[in-house]
Amino acid sequence: MNRFVDYSQVSAKYDRRYDTTAFDGIERALVDFVGDNTDHRVLEAGCGTGHWLAVLESRGFSVAGLDASCEMLERAKNRAPNAALKLGRADRIPWKDKSFDRVVCINAFHHFDGKGAFISEARRVLRADGGLMIIGLDPLTGLDRWCVYDYFVGTREIDRRRYLSSLQIEESMRASGFSGCHTSEAHHASLQFPARQAIENGLLDKTTVSQLGLLTDAEYQEGLSNVWRDIRGSEARGEQLVLVVDVRFHATIGWNRRQMDSGERQG
Repeated sequence: MNRFVDYSQVSAKYDRRYDTTAFDGIERALVDFVGDNTDHRVLEAGCGTGHWLAVLESRGFSVAGLDASCEMLERAKNRAPNAALKLGRADRIPWKDKSFDRVVCINAFHHFDGKGAFISEARRVLRADGGLMIIGLDPLTGLDRWCVYDYFVGTREIDRRRYLSSLQIEESMRASGFSGCHTSEAHHASLQFPARQAIENGLLDKTTVSQLGLLTDAEYQEGLSNVWRDIRGSEARGEQLVLVVDVRFHATIGWNRRQMDSGERQG
């Protein structure tokens, strides 16, 4: 079965994640990676609604965003009004060679069909000594515990197919010519939500995360029924069912250490 998320349906509720979870570790990793030089130009591939573009724009950086969803980009315009936004695919970045000092991809890489092509494209649009950072989950570690995986059958297996491991991302970066490739844990989200409250507040809506958006309606309803079954069972015992989110976001970085040409040295 071909599975995809329709972000025209997701965009209106996408930013809810930032209301319920503080991604402070991801923000620190992003800020550290970009550095203090506000002359640096930064591209975010898979920029979505522009949350991270706005973080960088507020710090004085010149930013650009690329996304395949018109609806997401419309929201990004409001969040980061000075960003250069383009509709397009990450494996065919619509900017010329050596346009950026940093390329970042935050929680979007798993959506890209041409993952290796994106990494090669990222190097093409980077200037000498520029860097690429990809942040995302690594379901292949087996370390994460997540209620979505627990209750919605097939989501863990789907993620293991669509995500590359951090090691595979490093290998792909090296194959494209990046050096100094390494991975570190950027953010560890450890949260608990009363299950009934989570459902009432829409935290398990089908549009909340792509893992649920990829399911058929029947698969989603089956998972939701599993949650309600355990809620009623817990309440019958005088207990409260708690949903657990304990996941790690990994940042993989590679550097474009190619020899500068004469034009770049003089500029």
